[in-house]
Amino acid sequence: MSNSFSLFSIGVLLAFSLVAGDLAAAERIVGIQKPPPLGKDRDAYPRIVAPADEAERRINAAVARLDARLVKSVTECSKSGGRNADWTRTIVVTMRGPRYLSYTITDNAYCGGAHPDIGNTAIVYDLTTGAPVDWSQLLPPQLVGEQSLDETMDGTKMVALHSKRLHELYMQQYKLGGHAGDKDCIEAMEEAGADGPPSITPYLDAQAGGLGIEFDVAHAVEACAEQVVLPLATLRAEKAPELTLKAIEAAHAAWK
Repeated sequence: MSNSFSLFSIGVLLAFSLVAGDLAAAERIVGIQKPPPLGKDRDAYPRIVAPADEAERRINAAVARLDARLVKSVTECSKSGGRNADWTRTIVVTMRGPRYLSYTITDNAYCGGAHPDIGNTAIVYDLTTGAPVDWSQLLPPQLVGEQSLDETMDGTKMVALHSKRLHELYMQQYKLGGHAGDKDCIEAMEEAGADGPPSITPYLDAQAGGLGIEFDVAHAVEACAEQVVLPLATLRAEKAPELTLKAIEAAHAAWK
């Protein structure tokens, strides 16, 4: 019986060591490498260099699938748009640990029709699991509101938040940014929430040290669209979880 107990204890210790190792890996700043582009002015998703665990390998595999989806969409775009078809993509890594890996994606495509389409989205991965984050665990309920999966320009479904409070905070920062004093743009961005909160895309911004948010608007007012970052002081006042705040603080301190 003592031998069985010893084997059980060893198994528990090994399992604990594996979990502890995964958590330790997630607390680091990960190395990122940008692969060759998928075409002219068409970024591929940057990969984690030398993945330390299964979670990081899972993320690399996931973004490889997202790249493959874009390649397929570009082929379809070329068929429908003919000689004038074009698709550019810009991807920025906005946080690379600890705990979270965040990307923003901007697509600009012409696949036929009256005008090009512009799409902005983002995805944040949990470095402890390798899965996209659950925003209800990162933000307080009033900032999450309702979540939806919105289809992006290449058909990928990304998480969007529908929160009246988040839109209010967006507008507060927007009025201090590049469109400060622009009454037409301010009115257009406020009207985006007139019939209910718009589909807001969240991401984590290590450089600015806060929560990045953006949303797409009608083509006629695309020039008014702007990414804004809610600073840590705002997130703290909104009672964001301490784990989120500490991760952003550490990422900001390590940003170069």
